[in-house]
Amino acid sequence: MQISGPNFFYRREPLRLLLPRMIKTKTSLFSQSPPNPVRVGLVGVTGYGSAYLDALKRLVDMGRVKWGAVTIINPEETAEEIAFFKERSVPVYANYLEMLEKAKDRIDWVCIPTGIGWHTQMAVESLRRGFQVTVEKPLAPTLQDVAEIQAAEKKAGIAISVGFQYAYQEETWDIKERILSGEIGKVKRINCLALWPRTRNYYERNKWSGRLHDGDSWILDSPLHNALCHLINLILFWSGDELGKEAELMKMLSETYRSKSIESYDTVRSVVEMDSGIEAAVVLSHSTFQRFDPEIHIEGEKGKIIWRFIGDYEVEAEGVRMSYPKLGQLAVRDHMFDSVIDVIQGKPARICTSTLARGTVKWVNAVHDTAIIQDIPKEYRKAVREESNEVVDTVTDLEYFAIRSFHERKSFKELGAPWAVEPSKADISGYTSFLGKCCPVPVPLAGARKLAK
Repeated sequence: MQISGPNFFYRREPLRLLLPRMIKTKTSLFSQSPPNPVRVGLVGVTGYGSAYLDALKRLVDMGRVKWGAVTIINPEETAEEIAFFKERSVPVYANYLEMLEKAKDRIDWVCIPTGIGWHTQMAVESLRRGFQVTVEKPLAPTLQDVAEIQAAEKKAGIAISVGFQYAYQEETWDIKERILSGEIGKVKRINCLALWPRTRNYYERNKWSGRLHDGDSWILDSPLHNALCHLINLILFWSGDELGKEAELMKMLSETYRSKSIESYDTVRSVVEMDSGIEAAVVLSHSTFQRFDPEIHIEGEKGKIIWRFIGDYEVEAEGVRMSYPKLGQLAVRDHMFDSVIDVIQGKPARICTSTLARGTVKWVNAVHDTAIIQDIPKEYRKAVREESNEVVDTVTDLEYFAIRSFHERKSFKELGAPWAVEPSKADISGYTSFLGKCCPVPVPLAGARKLAK
């Protein structure tokens, strides 16, 4: 089965226009459409797994999904969730492999909202058994992992869906169509800013937050690869020169900084040139005191498009600015799951495949292979206690430098930040494998690997 190329269908077209394509291309991306309701196996119910649990409960209530089995590795923290499943006679397993084997006749679809280091192994093992798969973003730690997943997809004849929830939204595709139609003229550059402070508790909530490697797998956790990687996925998608295609990275200039007690970086500025001719600059940080919700500004020769994490998106063309509605945050997640179920059942919908999730991994890998993480000197760091009594490790005046960098498209060094260094430069047009050049050599953990939350 072909699983590359355009994988999307357009809801605005009448169904009668879709039917020829549906038959010709086997609209379902999977080897065989399961019956309604789809039987789900969920791996994990805490952390972000709780969001999956809530979304799946809604689908169960609607009759679109049926509980098949669940993996819960932390029973001491999940008495309420275990009771929920036991009341419904849903088997609970302490190991995901045990679930995949013992409950294989009860499952059609596996959901994987686990830590980054588990995505590859869990996705591949599920595909080998013929299950359809949804894996939370990011798709995988490294490009080699992506290749392993895609090889498993090809062998199974199944294409996975990835939890880049904004990639499923109608407004995301509307923006892409506006760009391709030339509504704002030829796009020259994209600017992105997001300042989301993260407390010490955020990095202590599990064993992999802020880590580069967990002893068994690369993690490469960072603003670019976790909380804010949706933005990278959107930028690459909007920069692609075809509707169902993301752009390919060609050149990169990056600088990364660390103010927290973690392995990875918490602040990054990265500028890339893409094969579509568009240059994109992103400024992301978890080390400011003030919060600035994500914005992406797409600048064309005749106008601009502004996408905001909160609120409508705006299009300014020929001197006229118009606002267009976006779904709320909870509705976005629900729409993603609705779309996945639609595709599993052979209905037209748009999903984020591994092909559309690969570029984000390349961007992250290339940053780690080209930019040495710089520690912010102590004299520029400040621990701030929030009203909630949680502590945020911040960098003095980082908001000022980040916002100026966003608007002026200058490096932190050019703007005079006293802790800044010259950005690294690299040609990444032929970059296909993560090498860990700027990461410390990982030390394997002794003994068998424990299941992560």
